Amino acid sequence: MGELLFPIAAIFLTLLIVVVSSALSLAVLKNKRQKGSLTGFGSETTFAWLVAPTLIPLTWLVSSAIHQIEPREFVDLCLVDHGIEGCTDSMLLVGFLVAGIVGLVGYRLWREMPRPNYEVLDPGDLALRRVQSIISADERLRTLKVDVVHHSPEPVYTYGFLKPRVVIDACFVCHADDAMLRAALLHEHAHIKSRDTFRNFLVRLTLAISPLGKYLRREFELWRTAREAVCDREAVHHGGDPLALAEGILNAARFRCENPEPSLVALTGAGSALKLRLALLLHGDERLSSGPGYRACLILALLAMCIPHVDNLGVLDYVHVSVEQLLHL
Repeated sequence: MGELLFPIAAIFLTLLIVVVSSALSLAVLKNKRQKGSLTGFGSETTFAWLVAPTLIPLTWLVSSAIHQIEPREFVDLCLVDHGIEGCTDSMLLVGFLVAGIVGLVGYRLWREMPRPNYEVLDPGDLALRRVQSIISADERLRTLKVDVVHHSPEPVYTYGFLKPRVVIDACFVCHADDAMLRAALLHEHAHIKSRDTFRNFLVRLTLAISPLGKYLRREFELWRTAREAVCDREAVHHGGDPLALAEGILNAARFRCENPEPSLVALTGAGSALKLRLALLLHGDERLSSGPGYRACLILALLAMCIPHVDNLGVLDYVHVSVEQLLHL
C-alpha cells in the first residue's frame, strides 16, 4: 500500500502546482487586461499564461508516468524496497493515469472535430470563380484552402487545426466587393499563419483540465477577441484595405442570408467588443510584434517532457525517496 502512495503523491503534487500557477496566471492576466491594450492582450505571452500553468505540470506528470512503466525502470527502487506485488499495483495505477489523460485528450479532439454542415458550390458557380480569381491574384492567399458554400453558420470563418480551411458563405460573397473579400481572406490567412485554431483548442483543453479553468475563461474570451483585432492589423499590414475590412466586419456581424437583420453579435454585449475592434482597426495600435511567451512555453514543455527520462539527473528517484521519507515520519 505504501508504494501506491507514490503515484498518488505525484498526482496531488501536480494538481497543487496547477492550482498555484493558475492563480498566479489569473492575477497576471487581470493586471495585463486592466493596464494594457486589446491588441497587446492578443499576444503570444497571454497565450502562454493561459496554457502553461496546466500544460507544463501535466506534461511532466505524463512523461514521468511513462518513464516509470518502461520495462527497464521496473527493477529500480520500487522492486528493491517493495517487491513485485507492490510495484505491480503502482504500475497499474500509473498506467490508468496515462490512459485517463490520453482518453480525455481524445474526447476533446473528438468534440472539436469539425463537422461541416453546408453545401459546397459547383466548380462553375460565379461566386466561387470570383473568390478563386481574388486568391490567384495574391501570392500570399494562394496557400489558402477555401470553400464557398451555401448555408454556412457564419459568413466567413476558419476551421480545422491540422489542415485549416476557410469557409465563405455565397451570400456574403454576393454582397461584398473585391476589396472586402480580399481583406477578409487576408484576415483569415493571419489566423491560419498564427495557428489560432490549434491554439484555441489547446487553451480549451487546458482550461477543462485545470481546477481553476472556469476562472480563466473570461481572459480566454478576451484573448480570442484580441486575436481578431491582431489579425485585422495583420491583414492591413499585408495590403488589405482597412475601410473595406471594417465594412466586411460589419456586414459579417449583421448579415445573414435567410434573415438580413442585425445578428446577436451586434445586439448583445459582444457589440461593445465589435466597436472597439473597429476603432482599433481604423485608428488604433500598430502591428503587434512577436513576443517570447509562445517559445518560452514550448521550451518549458519540452524540458518537462525530457527531464524525467534523463537518468543521470535522478529527479524521479529524488521525488520517490522524499515520499518514502515522509511515509516513515
